[in-house]
Amino acid sequence: MRKNKKLTVCAMLSALGVVILYLGNFMEVFDLSVSCAASLIIVFCIEELGIRYSLATYTVISALSLILLPQKWIAIYFVLFFGIMPITKRIYEKAGKLFSWILKIITFNVEIFVFYFIAERLGFFEQSESSLPYLTALLVMANAVFVLADVLYDKLSVIYRVKYRSRIRKFLK
Repeated sequence: MRKNKKLTVCAMLSALGVVILYLGNFMEVFDLSVSCAASLIIVFCIEELGIRYSLATYTVISALSLILLPQKWIAIYFVLFFGIMPITKRIYEKAGKLFSWILKIITFNVEIFVFYFIAERLGFFEQSESSLPYLTALLVMANAVFVLADVLYDKLSVIYRVKYRSRIRKFLK
């Protein structure tokens, strides 16, 4: 595929990503769900276009969602967690299975602490949400969800490659 076609696909995927994130503004319950759904666009981009173009798509979706979305939390979830996860996952997995898991978990926990630091400084947590038992339980659950999401991304990538890649590649030539 030529570069201009890859850029066009990235632009369309970026627009789709922002639309998906915008859908989360209608109900606050969907903020994490739509962020996760939008990250599947990055997974598709990695599979078809590579890391470089998926990073460009991630950057465009992140910037536009931070500018355009009324509820910035949805954009922040995408920027800090779900959008970057498929990219770092693919990069880290080149280092070997065990070392990649260590890198992925360290990166995720750093992202969690950055998120918490920003949110706490901005006063978004109540006093009961800042207690050590609450934060510890939240961190354990977040890491469990992270591991499940990582496995899910692997499974979805395999399903895409086996079932759908040949059909979609016809349109991307």
